[in-house]
Amino acid sequence: LQEFHKPSNVSSEIVESEDIKNSQNAFEFIHELKKYGCKILIDDFGSGYANFDYLLSLGADGVKIDGSLIKNILNDENSQIVVKTIINFAKEVNMQVIAEFVEDQETFEYLKTLGVDCFQGYFYSPPKGDIEI
Repeated sequence: LQEFHKPSNVSSEIVESEDIKNSQNAFEFIHELKKYGCKILIDDFGSGYANFDYLLSLGADGVKIDGSLIKNILNDENSQIVVKTIINFAKEVNMQVIAEFVEDQETFEYLKTLGVDCFQGYFYSPPKGDIEI
């Protein structure tokens, strides 16, 4: 990062887990990344162990809402409630919200009305192979 011309363009995704939650090394690593202006995103949020306090304690810049909550959001009221809660919380604490598993125009439009900032999924593109920076 010291040699990278714009480290503030770098985002690191951390998968929520009990290991990270209780790891001083993880907190120190995150702190070090943030010194360079890197963004920290919690990946697959809503699928496991993390809670809202966890997001705050890590100093996360954003959350990626897990695809398991997004894939049936148009028909599942419980998914709608959970996703709205995550988005509302994230907006209150100035976090970016990214939705995974956006597969079609209707899902994209619905999530857009809820305030999602960025979208990931086959609606845009299938996953690409590794790229060199």
